[in-house]
Amino acid sequence: MELIKLQAPLPKLLAAVRTDAPLTIVALGSSSTSGAGASSSAHSYPARLEKELRTVWPKNSVRVINAGVGGQLARHMIVRIDRDVLSRNPQLVIWQTGVNDAIKGVPLDKFKEQLRNGMDQFRKAGVDVVLIDQQYYPRFKKLKDGPLYMAAIRDVAAQYGAPVVQRFRIMQHLIDSAQFTTATLLSSDQFHLNDRSYDCLGHLLAQSLRSAETFVATPVPAPPGAANKPQPVVATPPKALPSAEIAITKSQANM
Repeated sequence: MELIKLQAPLPKLLAAVRTDAPLTIVALGSSSTSGAGASSSAHSYPARLEKELRTVWPKNSVRVINAGVGGQLARHMIVRIDRDVLSRNPQLVIWQTGVNDAIKGVPLDKFKEQLRNGMDQFRKAGVDVVLIDQQYYPRFKKLKDGPLYMAAIRDVAAQYGAPVVQRFRIMQHLIDSAQFTTATLLSSDQFHLNDRSYDCLGHLLAQSLRSAETFVATPVPAPPGAANKPQPVVATPPKALPSAEIAITKSQANM
């Protein structure tokens, strides 16, 4: 099963990598970004991602800034984009959101509006964006409209030509394929990730971002009168490129 796949190019990231420029990435999100469930901040996914990317791109002076705040909804995150994200002048923002909105029952139309608000801010600032959807956890199946929030993230991402890391499906696949159990992938609360799964996420994100170097962007022609509206971008990988689409196994997840 191919679960890690960039659906759109990341031109700002690519430009920095190709010129060996310092690379700044800001991870915006809630407790899954701040590292709840990890034994220390060094085991959060942003810290693990930074470590991986410094190996992948040793000439780029990679820095991944953790801007996660536990318990936040999308509406809380968008009001701190200027202060916590854009002030760092990143080339790339990784935005993890959605699970708390689903738990709190934020109306789907309002959630999508808030996602678009954030994406508009990022687009105006000229930064690349990757979205991360919800984590897999046992109580998710009891969550009203849970899958619809993941669909909302995909819909907005497609509108803005941004890739989505399918965290839910990655974790579900690792469990359904009997490579792991919820006890080994989740912390004791059976909700947050643990050191192992944060390390997995950081590792797979690094592989996914590495594949951005090989993508070719194909803009979709805008319909008449749509000049001011976000238009999707189709990312076409070259043929026979294994790094562009990664089938998840225990060894590939670095576990």
